[in-house]
Amino acid sequence: MIRFLNVCFEHAPGKGIRNINFAIRRGEFVLLVGPTGAGKTTILRSIYLELRPKSGQILIEDKFQRNDKLTDVAEMRQKIGIVFPEARLLKDRTIFENVALPLQIAGFKRREMHLQVNKALFQFGLQDRAQSYPAELSSGEQKKAAIARALVVRPFILLADEPLANVDFDASVEVLEHLQRINSEGMTILAATHVPNPYQGIAHRILYLKNGSLSEKP
Repeated sequence: MIRFLNVCFEHAPGKGIRNINFAIRRGEFVLLVGPTGAGKTTILRSIYLELRPKSGQILIEDKFQRNDKLTDVAEMRQKIGIVFPEARLLKDRTIFENVALPLQIAGFKRREMHLQVNKALFQFGLQDRAQSYPAELSSGEQKKAAIARALVVRPFILLADEPLANVDFDASVEVLEHLQRINSEGMTILAATHVPNPYQGIAHRILYLKNGSLSEKP
């Protein structure tokens, strides 16, 4: 489903990723582990077509990816959900409106949009928070809303950058349970973290990133 072939990207002298090679199969839950600055976010942003590699190739569904055509980027991003360390919810919009945003951008009709948003909110236990604003939610609820927003367009892969960041222990357990559930339903997940322990028994495979280089051993 996703393949990196000798991918290199340098965003500052000595900073970036070098000769990255890996493949992720459909339905896998892969953990990308490394310290801050190792290049985890660079890999996720490259998949999301926010960055163009200096060299090498990225294949998604056996197609070489390029980010020089806005139409191609928009089409691909509808197939990829992404969650950031911060929830990044729009403060002046309700939770319903935040989750609905990707569907609005994709041009969904109002009725279908409402059905999909209500379904996503129910799956994450946020149906009673639909008309609340982000500031009225706990950090854990905000993170769940961010994941619901990423999944509402039914992407084929979820990119999760430190999905447990800025949430307490109980909320972390809930987030992990939701990630495990959606993975069991067939969602491919690539999660980046610097602390792999919480994912034991959930992730299928771990890739270790250090100083811009990748390996399958810590």
